[in-house]
Amino acid sequence: MLDIKKVQSTNRVTIMGTLNELNIEEKVSAEGKEYVQGTASIKVDQEIGGKHVENIIPIRMFSMRLKKDGGKNIVYDGIVKMKESFTSLAAAETPSQASKVIILNGGQLQENMWLDKTTNQLKTAFQISSNFMKKASLEDEEKATFELSGVVGDIKDEMDKDGNETGRLILKFIVVGYLGKADVIQLIAENPTAVNHIRNNWEKGDTVTLTGIVNMSYTVKTWTEEQGFGEPVKRTRTESKRELIITGGSPTGLDEELSYDMDAIKLALDERQTRIDKLSEKKPATSSANKSFNVGF
Repeated sequence: MLDIKKVQSTNRVTIMGTLNELNIEEKVSAEGKEYVQGTASIKVDQEIGGKHVENIIPIRMFSMRLKKDGGKNIVYDGIVKMKESFTSLAAAETPSQASKVIILNGGQLQENMWLDKTTNQLKTAFQISSNFMKKASLEDEEKATFELSGVVGDIKDEMDKDGNETGRLILKFIVVGYLGKADVIQLIAENPTAVNHIRNNWEKGDTVTLTGIVNMSYTVKTWTEEQGFGEPVKRTRTESKRELIITGGSPTGLDEELSYDMDAIKLALDERQTRIDKLSEKKPATSSANKSFNVGF
């Protein structure tokens, strides 16, 4: 079995596209430590499910100015220099001046958890982080893809707002990070071949590998509403998609020597629940010995 404290999941994200916006800020923490944080949004035109889709994908960046030993952190300098090295669509006079960029090494999927300020309810979503961005060739094909290994959690049918099955599957996927930290990321299987394969060959608790496409797109829908008298009223609504679509995966669960031990995974999920409890100011999580392996929430 894999040692969860020593072996991290495969977690690679590749983004190739045009720099849409770039926002980088140098700050000082409450403890007086300097750091830099930023977001680079990248416009990616790619094919998803046989359709051409325009994506705007944000990439989060962060680095302390000094390393733990007090030495200079070159990652910090690299992020700061991006302001001079790249031109975004937002800053360019013409689209042709915007930089074609690539996130290749260091791009990772992470779980992001926060409390909704309106409802005080816990929310979770995925985010992409990388501290490394390079200029890409104009001939490079635009894409936003990911490669993961990890443990299968709950698998369930997706339902629409009317309670009908959409034909897609929702998969909760446990990704193992540094020192065994567990992130739970939601994935979608929508191609019938992928849906059938997962139903028939993957089980909860299996360690598997998979590949997929990042879909972060926006669609503006327009319609008219008739009135009792007068001209119809034109309405518009922007709908967003923020999904990780599975495009390929291992035949079955991996062999034992390439799989994570479920007892270790349960403990990692307990630690994740403790993070949630602290965020939500709830009572501490119950020991894994007293609860089932559930990654449904």
